[in-house]
Amino acid sequence: MKNLISLLLSGALVLLSCTTTQKIYRTDSTAFGKGVWHRVEEGQTLWRIAKTYRVSLEDIKEANDIDDVVHISTGTWMFIPDAKKVMYVQGNTYGSPQEYGNFKFSWPVKGEIVKSFGKHQNDFNYGIDLKTRDNENILAAQKGIVVVSNIIRGYGNTIIIEHDNDFCSLYSRNLKSFVKEGQTVEKNTIIAKMDAVKDIDKVVFHYELFYKGKPVNPLYYLP
Repeated sequence: MKNLISLLLSGALVLLSCTTTQKIYRTDSTAFGKGVWHRVEEGQTLWRIAKTYRVSLEDIKEANDIDDVVHISTGTWMFIPDAKKVMYVQGNTYGSPQEYGNFKFSWPVKGEIVKSFGKHQNDFNYGIDLKTRDNENILAAQKGIVVVSNIIRGYGNTIIIEHDNDFCSLYSRNLKSFVKEGQTVEKNTIIAKMDAVKDIDKVVFHYELFYKGKPVNPLYYLP
């Protein structure tokens, strides 16, 4: 009898846990109003999530107190304000980088690499930094659709282009953008120009490349 009671209590707790979990991670009401909780799956990017739910990137960022809208870890739960149901977000979940070994991006700008991809003394650089010239043209590294053309905290003026082959490219720092979100650009199209800065020695361009939502070393895909 004792074992039976324990079993029944355990079952009740599991049922309660499942019910509570569904409420927390499916629909909820917060200080930002009603909405749903979305779990980030492999290959999903924040801008693709925002587009699928038809919610602005800024609203999602504010509701979740997100500082870095570019590097979102798989498994992260985020609240989507005003959404009525959890939606399927298309992620880049097929293939592998090796399958695109011969696929090359072009250099977005000419310049000396002053900070490489990877871990440095005080931080981790998710891309490469190039010292270039003021007013230098910035080119699209490959054909794609502009998904972000705005100011991103920590990056400044930023352009993100989504490509057909599971890659996204990011261009930032001291930029004057010439493109709009939703615009299709061809490879080597001028998408921006290095904006004027007071100190000519600080004209630095930042470039990142993502495969299936994860940062990769751009040098592996540049000629």
